[in-house]
Amino acid sequence: MNHNSESTAQANFIWGEIVAHTLHELGITQVFFSPGSRSTPLILGLERHQYISCIPVLDERTAAFLALGFSQRTKQPSVLLCTSGSAVTHWFPAIAEASHSGIPLLLLSADRPDELQNCASGQTINQRELFGSFVRGFYQIPHPTLEPSSFHSLQSTLAHAYSQSTALNPGPVHLNFPFREPFIPTQSPPAYSLSPLPKSKIPVPNAGEEVSKINQAVKNFSRPLIVAGQFAPVSVIDDWLSKYPVPVLCDSLSPLRETPLPGRILRYENLLRDSTFIKENRPDLIIVLGPLPTSKTLRNWVDQSGARRIIIEPRGISVDPLASPSQSFSIQFPNLSSVHLPNCEEGWVESWQSSEKRVEEKLNVAFSERLPFFEGKLSHILSQYLPPGSILQVANSMPIRDIEWFWSGSDKDRKIFGNRGVNGIDGTLGTALGLAHKADKPTFLLTGELAFLHDSNALLFQNQLVGNLTIFLINNQGGGIFEHLPIANQPEFEKCFATPQDCDFSKLCQAHGIEFIRSQSWDEIINLIQIPIQSGIRVIEIKTDRKKDRETRKRLLALDPST
Repeated sequence: MNHNSESTAQANFIWGEIVAHTLHELGITQVFFSPGSRSTPLILGLERHQYISCIPVLDERTAAFLALGFSQRTKQPSVLLCTSGSAVTHWFPAIAEASHSGIPLLLLSADRPDELQNCASGQTINQRELFGSFVRGFYQIPHPTLEPSSFHSLQSTLAHAYSQSTALNPGPVHLNFPFREPFIPTQSPPAYSLSPLPKSKIPVPNAGEEVSKINQAVKNFSRPLIVAGQFAPVSVIDDWLSKYPVPVLCDSLSPLRETPLPGRILRYENLLRDSTFIKENRPDLIIVLGPLPTSKTLRNWVDQSGARRIIIEPRGISVDPLASPSQSFSIQFPNLSSVHLPNCEEGWVESWQSSEKRVEEKLNVAFSERLPFFEGKLSHILSQYLPPGSILQVANSMPIRDIEWFWSGSDKDRKIFGNRGVNGIDGTLGTALGLAHKADKPTFLLTGELAFLHDSNALLFQNQLVGNLTIFLINNQGGGIFEHLPIANQPEFEKCFATPQDCDFSKLCQAHGIEFIRSQSWDEIINLIQIPIQSGIRVIEIKTDRKKDRETRKRLLALDPST
Protein backbone atom coordinates (compact mmCIF):
# COMPACT_ATOMS: atom_id res chain seq x y z
CA MET A 1 0.00 0.00 0.00
CA ASN A 2 1.51 3.35 -1.02
CA HIS A 3 1.22 6.63 0.88
CA ASN A 4 -1.67 7.93 -1.22
CA SER A 5 -3.65 4.75 -0.65
CA GLU A 6 -3.08 4.95 3.09
CA SER A 7 -4.14 8.60 3.12
CA THR A 8 -7.28 7.69 1.21
CA ALA A 9 -8.12 4.92 3.67
CA GLN A 10 -7.49 7.19 6.67
CA ALA A 11 -9.70 9.92 5.19
CA ASN A 12 -12.47 7.42 4.53
CA PHE A 13 -12.25 6.11 8.07
CA ILE A 14 -12.32 9.58 9.65
CA TRP A 15 -15.29 10.64 7.53
CA GLY A 16 -17.21 7.61 8.74
CA GLU A 17 -16.47 8.64 12.33
CA ILE A 18 -17.46 12.25 11.65
CA VAL A 19 -20.76 11.19 10.09
CA ALA A 20 -21.58 9.03 13.13
CA HIS A 21 -20.53 11.71 15.64
CA THR A 22 -22.52 14.43 13.85
CA LEU A 23 -25.66 12.34 13.44
CA HIS A 24 -25.53 11.50 17.14
CA GLU A 25 -25.19 15.19 17.99
CA LEU A 26 -28.26 15.85 15.84
CA GLY A 27 -30.27 13.30 17.81
CA ILE A 28 -30.14 10.29 15.45
CA THR A 29 -30.34 6.97 17.27
CA GLN A 30 -31.42 4.45 14.63
CA VAL A 31 -29.79 3.27 11.37
CA PHE A 32 -31.21 0.66 8.99
CA PHE A 33 -28.56 -0.53 6.54
CA SER A 34 -28.16 -3.15 3.85
CA PRO A 35 -24.83 -4.94 3.38
CA GLY A 36 -22.29 -3.81 0.79
CA SER A 37 -18.63 -2.99 0.30
CA ARG A 38 -18.63 0.60 -0.95
CA SER A 39 -20.43 1.78 2.18
CA THR A 40 -17.76 0.29 4.49
CA PRO A 41 -16.49 3.63 5.93
CA LEU A 42 -20.01 4.72 6.88
CA ILE A 43 -21.03 1.36 8.30
CA LEU A 44 -17.91 1.10 10.46
CA GLY A 45 -18.30 4.64 11.77
CA LEU A 46 -21.96 4.17 12.68
CA GLU A 47 -21.67 0.61 14.01
CA ARG A 48 -18.80 1.56 16.31
CA HIS A 49 -20.67 4.54 17.80
CA GLN A 50 -21.92 3.51 21.23
CA TYR A 51 -25.16 5.52 21.08
CA ILE A 52 -26.34 4.57 17.58
CA SER A 53 -28.18 1.32 16.87
CA CYS A 54 -27.40 -0.19 13.47
CA ILE A 55 -29.63 -2.95 12.12
CA PRO A 56 -28.68 -4.95 9.00
CA VAL A 57 -31.57 -5.58 6.60
CA LEU A 58 -30.92 -7.78 3.58
CA ASP A 59 -33.48 -6.17 1.25
CA GLU A 60 -33.02 -2.44 0.64
CA ARG A 61 -36.73 -1.94 -0.04
CA THR A 62 -37.62 -3.54 3.29
CA ALA A 63 -34.96 -1.45 5.05
CA ALA A 64 -36.49 1.72 3.61
CA PHE A 65 -39.99 0.89 4.83
CA LEU A 66 -38.67 -0.14 8.24
CA ALA A 67 -37.05 3.27 8.51
CA LEU A 68 -40.24 4.92 7.30
CA GLY A 69 -42.36 3.18 9.96
CA PHE A 70 -39.86 3.91 12.71
CA SER A 71 -39.67 7.61 11.79
CA GLN A 72 -43.43 7.84 11.37
CA ARG A 73 -43.94 6.74 14.95
CA THR A 74 -41.08 8.70 16.53
CA LYS A 75 -41.54 11.78 14.31
CA GLN A 76 -37.74 11.97 14.10
CA PRO A 77 -35.48 11.01 11.19
CA SER A 78 -33.91 7.60 11.09
CA VAL A 79 -31.03 6.83 8.73
CA LEU A 80 -31.02 4.60 5.67
CA LEU A 81 -27.64 3.37 4.42
CA CYS A 82 -26.68 1.23 1.44
CA THR A 83 -23.97 0.55 -1.08
CA SER A 84 -23.72 1.85 -4.65
CA GLY A 85 -25.60 0.84 -7.79
CA SER A 86 -29.03 -0.70 -8.04
CA ALA A 87 -29.21 -1.01 -4.23
CA VAL A 88 -30.15 2.67 -3.96
CA THR A 89 -33.04 2.34 -6.39
CA HIS A 90 -34.84 -0.13 -4.13
CA TRP A 91 -35.48 2.72 -1.71
CA PHE A 92 -37.69 4.53 -4.21
CA PRO A 93 -41.18 3.29 -3.15
CA ALA A 94 -40.54 4.20 0.49
CA ILE A 95 -39.00 7.55 -0.49
CA ALA A 96 -42.10 8.40 -2.51
CA GLU A 97 -44.34 7.50 0.44
CA ALA A 98 -42.19 9.45 2.92
CA SER A 99 -42.21 12.47 0.64
CA HIS A 100 -45.98 12.53 0.23
CA SER A 101 -46.66 11.69 3.89
CA GLY A 102 -44.16 14.18 5.31
CA ILE A 103 -41.98 11.62 7.11
CA PRO A 104 -38.38 12.69 7.86
CA LEU A 105 -35.58 10.37 6.67
CA LEU A 106 -31.85 10.77 6.05
CA LEU A 107 -30.63 8.73 3.08
CA LEU A 108 -26.92 7.92 3.00
CA SER A 109 -25.88 6.17 -0.20
CA ALA A 110 -22.30 5.12 -0.95
CA ASP A 111 -21.08 5.69 -4.50
CA ARG A 112 -18.15 5.02 -6.80
CA PRO A 113 -15.65 7.88 -7.20
CA ASP A 114 -15.77 10.29 -10.14
CA GLU A 115 -13.18 8.40 -12.20
CA LEU A 116 -15.37 5.26 -12.19
CA GLN A 117 -18.49 7.02 -13.42
CA ASN A 118 -19.74 6.64 -17.00
CA CYS A 119 -17.19 4.01 -17.96
CA ALA A 120 -19.06 0.72 -17.44
CA SER A 121 -17.59 0.21 -13.98
CA GLY A 122 -19.40 -2.50 -12.05
CA GLN A 123 -22.19 -1.68 -9.61
CA THR A 124 -22.23 1.92 -10.79
CA ILE A 125 -25.16 4.08 -11.86
CA ASN A 126 -25.73 7.82 -11.86
CA GLN A 127 -26.90 8.40 -8.29
CA ARG A 128 -26.90 12.19 -8.40
CA GLU A 129 -30.39 13.66 -7.97
CA LEU A 130 -31.67 10.09 -8.24
CA PHE A 131 -34.88 10.77 -6.32
CA GLY A 132 -35.66 14.08 -8.03
CA SER A 133 -38.46 16.05 -6.39
CA PHE A 134 -39.25 13.22 -3.96
CA VAL A 135 -36.55 14.47 -1.56
CA ARG A 136 -36.42 17.79 0.25
CA GLY A 137 -32.75 18.14 -0.64
CA PHE A 138 -29.82 16.40 -2.30
CA TYR A 139 -26.12 16.69 -1.41
CA GLN A 140 -23.26 15.31 -3.46
CA ILE A 141 -20.61 14.84 -0.81
CA PRO A 142 -17.02 15.44 -1.99
CA HIS A 143 -14.40 12.71 -1.88
CA PRO A 144 -12.98 12.36 1.64
CA THR A 145 -9.75 14.20 2.43
CA LEU A 146 -7.69 14.82 5.56
CA GLU A 147 -8.10 18.59 5.32
CA PRO A 148 -9.66 19.96 8.56
CA SER A 149 -11.80 22.36 6.54
CA SER A 150 -13.46 19.38 4.83
CA PHE A 151 -14.39 17.94 8.24
CA HIS A 152 -16.22 21.11 9.19
CA SER A 153 -17.91 21.27 5.79
CA LEU A 154 -19.16 17.70 6.21
CA GLN A 155 -20.58 18.52 9.64
CA SER A 156 -22.32 21.58 8.28
CA THR A 157 -23.83 19.63 5.37
CA LEU A 158 -25.21 16.95 7.68
CA ALA A 159 -26.70 19.55 10.01
CA HIS A 160 -28.33 21.35 7.09
CA ALA A 161 -29.73 18.07 5.72
CA TYR A 162 -31.23 17.27 9.12
CA SER A 163 -32.87 20.71 9.26
CA GLN A 164 -34.39 20.20 5.82
CA SER A 165 -35.69 16.77 6.77
CA THR A 166 -37.44 18.11 9.87
CA ALA A 167 -38.65 21.45 8.48
CA LEU A 168 -42.28 22.58 8.22
CA ASN A 169 -42.71 20.21 5.27
CA PRO A 170 -40.67 17.27 6.58
CA GLY A 171 -39.44 14.49 4.34
CA PRO A 172 -36.44 12.55 3.06
CA VAL A 173 -33.06 14.14 2.29
CA HIS A 174 -30.45 12.32 0.19
CA LEU A 175 -26.67 12.50 0.76
CA ASN A 176 -24.49 10.68 -1.78
CA PHE A 177 -20.98 9.66 -0.57
CA PRO A 178 -18.32 8.67 -3.14
CA PHE A 179 -15.47 6.60 -1.73
CA ARG A 180 -12.19 5.55 -3.30
CA GLU A 181 -10.53 2.31 -2.23
CA PRO A 182 -9.04 1.26 0.13
CA PHE A 183 -11.66 1.68 2.84
CA ILE A 184 -9.75 0.50 5.94
CA PRO A 185 -6.39 2.02 6.99
CA THR A 186 -3.47 -0.10 8.19
CA GLN A 187 -2.23 2.66 10.51
CA SER A 188 -4.03 4.75 13.09
CA PRO A 189 -5.53 7.86 11.47
CA PRO A 190 -4.22 11.25 12.64
CA ALA A 191 -5.99 13.05 15.48
CA TYR A 192 -8.57 15.61 14.48
CA SER A 193 -10.96 18.06 16.12
CA LEU A 194 -14.51 19.03 15.29
CA SER A 195 -16.40 22.26 15.64
CA PRO A 196 -19.58 22.50 17.73
CA LEU A 197 -22.68 22.09 15.60
CA PRO A 198 -24.57 25.30 14.90
CA LYS A 199 -27.93 25.47 16.61
CA SER A 200 -30.48 25.69 13.83
CA LYS A 201 -34.13 26.40 14.42
CA ILE A 202 -36.94 25.78 11.99
CA PRO A 203 -38.37 29.19 11.06
CA VAL A 204 -42.06 29.45 11.88
CA PRO A 205 -43.88 32.01 9.73
CA ASN A 206 -45.94 34.71 11.40
CA ALA A 207 -49.50 33.42 11.21
CA GLY A 208 -51.22 36.60 12.33
CA GLU A 209 -52.07 37.86 8.85
CA GLU A 210 -53.21 34.42 7.63
CA VAL A 211 -55.43 33.93 10.70
CA SER A 212 -57.01 37.34 10.10
CA LYS A 213 -57.78 36.33 6.51
CA ILE A 214 -59.33 33.07 7.67
CA ASN A 215 -61.46 34.87 10.26
CA GLN A 216 -62.69 37.22 7.58
CA ALA A 217 -63.41 34.35 5.19
CA VAL A 218 -65.49 32.31 7.66
CA LYS A 219 -67.75 35.12 8.85
CA ASN A 220 -71.48 35.19 8.23
CA PHE A 221 -72.03 31.45 7.90
CA SER A 222 -74.39 29.36 10.01
CA ARG A 223 -73.78 25.75 8.96
CA PRO A 224 -70.03 25.21 9.36
CA LEU A 225 -68.49 21.76 9.01
CA ILE A 226 -64.93 20.56 9.63
CA VAL A 227 -63.20 17.70 7.83
CA ALA A 228 -60.26 16.60 10.00
CA GLY A 229 -57.39 14.95 8.12
CA GLN A 230 -55.01 12.43 9.62
CA PHE A 231 -52.46 14.99 10.85
CA ALA A 232 -54.76 17.35 12.79
CA PRO A 233 -53.60 16.99 16.43
CA VAL A 234 -56.04 16.07 19.18
CA SER A 235 -54.98 18.63 21.77
CA VAL A 236 -55.34 21.59 19.42
CA ILE A 237 -58.65 20.52 17.90
CA ASP A 238 -60.14 19.57 21.28
CA ASP A 239 -59.34 22.97 22.82
CA TRP A 240 -60.46 24.86 19.72
CA LEU A 241 -63.80 23.11 19.28
CA SER A 242 -64.64 23.30 22.96
CA LYS A 243 -65.35 26.94 22.15
CA TYR A 244 -66.94 26.29 18.76
CA PRO A 245 -68.89 22.99 18.67
CA VAL A 246 -69.39 21.98 15.02
CA PRO A 247 -69.72 18.65 13.19
CA VAL A 248 -66.27 17.13 12.61
CA LEU A 249 -65.87 14.42 9.97
CA CYS A 250 -62.78 12.39 10.92
CA ASP A 251 -60.30 10.76 8.56
CA SER A 252 -59.79 7.01 9.02
CA LEU A 253 -56.32 7.70 10.49
CA SER A 254 -57.32 10.78 12.49
CA PRO A 255 -56.41 10.65 16.20
CA LEU A 256 -59.80 12.28 16.81
CA ARG A 257 -61.37 8.84 16.30
CA GLU A 258 -59.77 7.86 19.58
CA THR A 259 -60.72 10.97 21.55
CA PRO A 260 -64.26 11.96 22.59
CA LEU A 261 -65.13 15.20 20.83
CA PRO A 262 -68.44 17.07 20.61
CA GLY A 263 -69.63 16.72 17.05
CA ARG A 264 -67.28 13.86 16.15
CA ILE A 265 -68.75 12.10 13.10
CA LEU A 266 -67.45 8.72 11.87
CA ARG A 267 -70.47 7.37 9.95
CA TYR A 268 -70.34 9.94 7.14
CA GLU A 269 -70.16 7.19 4.50
CA ASN A 270 -73.71 6.12 5.44
CA LEU A 271 -74.99 9.65 6.04
CA LEU A 272 -73.77 10.99 2.71
CA ARG A 273 -75.29 8.11 0.76
CA ASP A 274 -78.76 9.06 2.05
CA SER A 275 -80.51 11.59 -0.19
CA THR A 276 -82.84 12.85 2.55
CA PHE A 277 -79.99 13.50 4.96
CA ILE A 278 -77.96 15.30 2.29
CA LYS A 279 -80.89 17.54 1.42
CA GLU A 280 -81.60 18.48 5.03
CA ASN A 281 -77.98 18.88 6.19
CA ARG A 282 -76.24 20.91 3.51
CA PRO A 283 -73.37 22.99 4.97
CA ASP A 284 -72.56 26.51 3.86
CA LEU A 285 -68.93 26.41 5.08
CA ILE A 286 -66.48 23.48 4.99
CA ILE A 287 -63.07 23.80 6.65
CA VAL A 288 -60.66 21.02 5.65
CA LEU A 289 -57.68 20.41 7.93
CA GLY A 290 -54.96 18.81 5.80
CA PRO A 291 -55.55 16.12 3.14
CA LEU A 292 -59.06 14.82 2.56
CA PRO A 293 -60.10 11.37 3.83
CA THR A 294 -60.17 8.34 1.53
CA SER A 295 -63.93 8.24 0.94
CA LYS A 296 -64.98 8.99 -2.64
CA THR A 297 -68.50 9.52 -1.34
CA LEU A 298 -67.25 12.28 0.94
CA ARG A 299 -65.06 13.85 -1.71
CA ASN A 300 -67.86 13.95 -4.28
CA TRP A 301 -70.27 15.39 -1.72
CA VAL A 302 -67.82 18.11 -0.67
CA ASP A 303 -67.12 18.93 -4.31
CA GLN A 304 -70.81 19.29 -5.14
CA SER A 305 -71.97 20.87 -1.89
CA GLY A 306 -71.70 24.45 -3.08
CA ALA A 307 -70.29 25.39 0.35
CA ARG A 308 -67.52 27.92 0.86
CA ARG A 309 -64.43 25.76 1.19
CA ILE A 310 -61.37 26.66 3.28
CA ILE A 311 -58.23 24.47 3.23
CA ILE A 312 -55.73 24.70 6.10
CA GLU A 313 -52.44 22.87 5.48
CA PRO A 314 -49.41 23.69 7.68
CA ARG A 315 -46.86 22.29 5.20
CA GLY A 316 -47.60 24.94 2.59
CA ILE A 317 -48.37 22.37 -0.12
CA SER A 318 -51.49 21.81 -2.21
CA VAL A 319 -53.74 19.07 -0.80
CA ASP A 320 -56.95 19.90 -2.66
CA PRO A 321 -57.72 17.54 -5.58
CA LEU A 322 -61.31 18.76 -6.07
CA ALA A 323 -62.60 20.83 -8.97
CA SER A 324 -64.81 23.24 -7.00
CA PRO A 325 -63.39 26.58 -5.80
CA SER A 326 -61.48 26.70 -2.53
CA GLN A 327 -59.17 29.01 -0.61
CA SER A 328 -55.99 27.63 0.97
CA PHE A 329 -54.10 28.91 4.00
CA SER A 330 -50.77 27.80 5.43
CA ILE A 331 -50.80 28.10 9.22
CA GLN A 332 -49.62 25.71 11.90
CA PHE A 333 -52.41 23.80 13.59
CA PRO A 334 -51.74 25.37 17.04
CA ASN A 335 -52.79 28.70 15.48
CA LEU A 336 -56.32 27.34 15.02
CA SER A 337 -57.06 28.54 18.54
CA SER A 338 -57.10 32.08 17.11
CA VAL A 339 -59.57 31.18 14.35
CA HIS A 340 -63.11 32.29 15.26
CA LEU A 341 -65.75 29.98 13.87
CA PRO A 342 -69.25 31.33 13.23
CA ASN A 343 -72.14 30.39 15.51
CA CYS A 344 -74.12 27.41 14.27
CA GLU A 345 -77.81 27.66 13.60
CA GLU A 346 -79.97 25.90 16.17
CA GLY A 347 -80.03 22.13 15.74
CA TRP A 348 -77.19 21.96 13.20
CA VAL A 349 -74.75 19.93 15.29
CA GLU A 350 -77.52 17.89 16.90
CA SER A 351 -78.86 16.81 13.51
CA TRP A 352 -75.50 15.26 12.58
CA GLN A 353 -75.08 13.69 16.02
CA SER A 354 -78.52 12.10 16.16
CA SER A 355 -78.23 10.75 12.61
CA GLU A 356 -74.81 9.30 13.40
CA LYS A 357 -76.18 7.65 16.53
CA ARG A 358 -78.99 5.96 14.60
CA VAL A 359 -76.57 4.55 12.01
CA GLU A 360 -74.22 3.36 14.75
CA GLU A 361 -77.04 1.53 16.48
CA LYS A 362 -78.03 -0.22 13.26
CA LEU A 363 -74.44 -1.22 12.55
CA ASN A 364 -74.06 -2.62 16.07
CA VAL A 365 -77.15 -4.74 15.58
CA ALA A 366 -75.84 -6.00 12.24
CA PHE A 367 -72.42 -6.89 13.66
CA SER A 368 -73.92 -8.55 16.72
CA GLU A 369 -75.58 -11.05 14.40
CA ARG A 370 -72.10 -12.60 14.14
CA LEU A 371 -71.66 -12.23 10.41
CA PRO A 372 -69.76 -15.37 9.34
CA PHE A 373 -66.26 -14.10 8.71
CA PHE A 374 -67.22 -10.89 6.94
CA GLU A 375 -63.83 -9.18 6.75
CA GLY A 376 -65.23 -5.75 7.57
CA LYS A 377 -66.32 -7.07 10.96
CA LEU A 378 -62.67 -7.40 11.94
CA SER A 379 -62.26 -3.61 11.76
CA HIS A 380 -65.28 -3.19 14.02
CA ILE A 381 -63.94 -5.76 16.51
CA LEU A 382 -60.49 -4.16 16.53
CA SER A 383 -62.06 -0.81 17.46
CA GLN A 384 -63.80 -2.48 20.39
CA TYR A 385 -61.02 -4.66 21.77
CA LEU A 386 -57.58 -3.28 20.89
CA PRO A 387 -55.75 -2.45 24.14
CA PRO A 388 -55.58 1.23 25.16
CA GLY A 389 -52.54 3.03 23.77
CA SER A 390 -51.78 0.31 21.22
CA ILE A 391 -50.59 0.86 17.65
CA LEU A 392 -52.38 -0.28 14.49
CA GLN A 393 -50.97 -0.18 10.96
CA VAL A 394 -53.65 -0.51 8.27
CA ALA A 395 -52.91 -1.70 4.75
CA ASN A 396 -54.31 0.13 1.76
CA SER A 397 -57.14 -1.06 -0.52
CA MET A 398 -60.00 -2.64 1.49
CA PRO A 399 -58.54 -2.64 5.06
CA ILE A 400 -58.24 1.16 5.23
CA ARG A 401 -61.76 1.55 3.88
CA ASP A 402 -63.17 -0.93 6.36
CA ILE A 403 -61.53 1.09 9.14
CA GLU A 404 -63.11 4.25 7.73
CA TRP A 405 -66.55 2.65 7.47
CA PHE A 406 -66.77 0.36 10.51
CA TRP A 407 -64.36 1.60 13.22
CA SER A 408 -66.24 2.74 16.33
CA GLY A 409 -64.95 5.80 18.13
CA SER A 410 -63.45 5.49 21.60
CA ASP A 411 -61.40 7.26 24.25
CA LYS A 412 -58.61 4.64 24.35
CA ASP A 413 -55.96 6.72 22.54
CA ARG A 414 -54.94 3.98 20.10
CA LYS A 415 -52.65 5.20 17.30
CA ILE A 416 -53.75 4.31 13.77
CA PHE A 417 -51.22 4.50 10.93
CA GLY A 418 -51.30 3.85 7.20
CA ASN A 419 -49.26 4.65 4.10
CA ARG A 420 -51.74 7.12 2.64
CA GLY A 421 -49.20 9.38 0.92
CA VAL A 422 -49.06 7.31 -2.26
CA ASN A 423 -51.67 4.70 -1.25
CA GLY A 424 -49.66 1.70 -2.47
CA ILE A 425 -49.61 -1.81 -1.04
CA ASP A 426 -45.81 -1.99 -1.18
CA GLY A 427 -43.97 -1.92 2.12
CA THR A 428 -47.01 -2.66 4.27
CA LEU A 429 -45.33 -5.28 6.44
CA GLY A 430 -41.99 -3.44 6.63
CA THR A 431 -43.73 -0.24 7.76
CA ALA A 432 -45.61 -2.12 10.48
CA LEU A 433 -42.38 -3.69 11.73
CA GLY A 434 -40.74 -0.26 11.76
CA LEU A 435 -43.63 1.06 13.85
CA ALA A 436 -43.32 -1.88 16.23
CA HIS A 437 -39.54 -1.74 16.65
CA LYS A 438 -38.75 -0.34 20.13
CA ALA A 439 -42.33 0.91 20.45
CA ASP A 440 -42.93 -0.60 23.89
CA LYS A 441 -46.62 -0.87 22.96
CA PRO A 442 -48.79 -3.69 21.61
CA THR A 443 -48.58 -3.30 17.83
CA PHE A 444 -50.94 -4.73 15.22
CA LEU A 445 -51.22 -4.90 11.44
CA LEU A 446 -54.48 -5.29 9.49
CA THR A 447 -53.69 -6.41 5.94
CA GLY A 448 -54.92 -8.41 3.01
CA GLU A 449 -52.93 -11.32 1.68
CA LEU A 450 -51.74 -9.54 -1.49
CA ALA A 451 -50.16 -6.66 0.45
CA PHE A 452 -48.64 -9.18 2.85
CA LEU A 453 -47.10 -11.26 0.06
CA HIS A 454 -45.89 -8.14 -1.75
CA ASP A 455 -43.65 -7.41 1.24
CA SER A 456 -43.02 -10.88 2.65
CA ASN A 457 -39.23 -10.30 2.61
CA ALA A 458 -39.83 -8.16 5.68
CA LEU A 459 -40.40 -11.35 7.69
CA LEU A 460 -36.62 -11.69 7.71
CA PHE A 461 -36.65 -8.89 10.29
CA GLN A 462 -38.14 -11.33 12.82
CA ASN A 463 -34.89 -11.87 14.74
CA GLN A 464 -34.02 -8.14 14.79
CA LEU A 465 -37.38 -6.92 16.06
CA VAL A 466 -37.35 -5.37 19.52
CA GLY A 467 -41.05 -5.38 20.25
CA ASN A 468 -44.11 -7.24 19.07
CA LEU A 469 -46.34 -7.36 16.02
CA THR A 470 -49.64 -9.22 15.68
CA ILE A 471 -50.71 -9.50 12.04
CA PHE A 472 -54.35 -10.01 11.10
CA LEU A 473 -54.07 -11.48 7.63
CA ILE A 474 -57.32 -11.35 5.65
CA ASN A 475 -57.12 -14.02 2.96
CA ASN A 476 -59.90 -13.47 0.44
CA GLN A 477 -58.04 -14.96 -2.51
CA GLY A 478 -57.40 -11.78 -4.45
CA GLY A 479 -57.73 -8.02 -4.54
CA GLY A 480 -61.05 -7.34 -2.85
CA ILE A 481 -61.13 -3.65 -3.70
CA PHE A 482 -61.51 -4.42 -7.41
CA GLU A 483 -64.78 -6.21 -6.62
CA HIS A 484 -66.28 -2.75 -6.06
CA LEU A 485 -65.33 -1.48 -9.54
CA PRO A 486 -67.15 -1.95 -12.88
CA ILE A 487 -64.29 -4.14 -14.12
CA ALA A 488 -65.54 -6.89 -11.76
CA ASN A 489 -68.19 -7.78 -14.35
CA GLN A 490 -65.68 -8.45 -17.14
CA PRO A 491 -64.45 -11.96 -18.04
CA GLU A 492 -60.81 -10.92 -17.57
CA PHE A 493 -61.42 -9.89 -13.98
CA GLU A 494 -60.03 -12.86 -12.03
CA LYS A 495 -56.84 -13.23 -14.04
CA CYS A 496 -55.98 -9.59 -14.64
CA PHE A 497 -57.35 -7.72 -11.61
CA ALA A 498 -58.23 -9.97 -8.67
CA THR A 499 -54.98 -11.95 -9.21
CA PRO A 500 -55.55 -14.64 -6.55
CA GLN A 501 -52.35 -16.22 -5.22
CA ASP A 502 -51.79 -19.80 -4.13
CA CYS A 503 -49.79 -19.62 -0.91
CA ASP A 504 -49.81 -21.71 2.23
CA PHE A 505 -49.15 -19.00 4.81
CA SER A 506 -48.53 -21.54 7.56
CA LYS A 507 -45.51 -22.85 5.66
CA LEU A 508 -44.28 -19.34 4.87
CA CYS A 509 -44.40 -18.47 8.57
CA GLN A 510 -42.80 -21.78 9.52
CA ALA A 511 -39.88 -21.04 7.20
CA HIS A 512 -39.24 -17.82 9.14
CA GLY A 513 -39.86 -19.27 12.60
CA ILE A 514 -43.01 -17.20 13.08
CA GLU A 515 -46.10 -18.24 15.01
CA PHE A 516 -49.10 -18.88 12.75
CA ILE A 517 -52.76 -19.27 13.73
CA ARG A 518 -55.69 -19.93 11.42
CA SER A 519 -58.65 -18.41 13.26
CA GLN A 520 -61.75 -20.51 13.87
CA SER A 521 -64.15 -18.02 15.46
CA TRP A 522 -64.68 -14.36 16.33
CA ASP A 523 -64.36 -15.24 20.02
CA GLU A 524 -60.89 -16.63 19.37
CA ILE A 525 -59.94 -13.48 17.47
CA ILE A 526 -61.19 -11.26 20.29
CA ASN A 527 -59.11 -13.22 22.77
CA LEU A 528 -55.99 -12.87 20.57
CA ILE A 529 -56.58 -9.11 20.34
CA GLN A 530 -57.00 -8.64 24.07
CA ILE A 531 -53.97 -10.74 24.99
CA PRO A 532 -51.27 -9.81 22.44
CA ILE A 533 -47.85 -11.42 22.31
CA GLN A 534 -45.04 -9.80 24.29
CA SER A 535 -42.34 -10.13 21.61
CA GLY A 536 -41.81 -11.34 18.07
CA ILE A 537 -44.35 -11.77 15.27
CA ARG A 538 -47.64 -13.63 15.25
CA VAL A 539 -49.72 -14.12 12.08
CA ILE A 540 -53.45 -14.77 12.37
CA GLU A 541 -55.09 -15.79 9.09
CA ILE A 542 -58.79 -15.10 8.55
CA LYS A 543 -60.25 -16.64 5.40
CA THR A 544 -63.11 -14.71 3.82
CA ASP A 545 -65.21 -14.65 0.66
CA ARG A 546 -64.61 -11.40 -1.19
CA LYS A 547 -67.70 -11.67 -3.41
CA LYS A 548 -70.03 -12.24 -0.46
CA ASP A 549 -68.22 -9.49 1.46
CA ARG A 550 -68.88 -7.05 -1.37
CA GLU A 551 -72.62 -7.62 -0.99
CA THR A 552 -72.42 -7.39 2.82
CA ARG A 553 -70.66 -4.02 2.57
CA LYS A 554 -73.36 -2.72 0.24
CA ARG A 555 -76.05 -3.66 2.76
CA LEU A 556 -74.21 -2.13 5.70
CA LEU A 557 -73.36 1.11 3.92
CA ALA A 558 -76.99 1.41 2.84
CA LEU A 559 -78.16 1.56 6.46
CA ASP A 560 -79.81 4.96 6.61
CA PRO A 561 -79.97 7.53 9.43
CA SER A 562 -83.76 7.61 9.61
CA THR A 563 -85.54 6.53 12.78
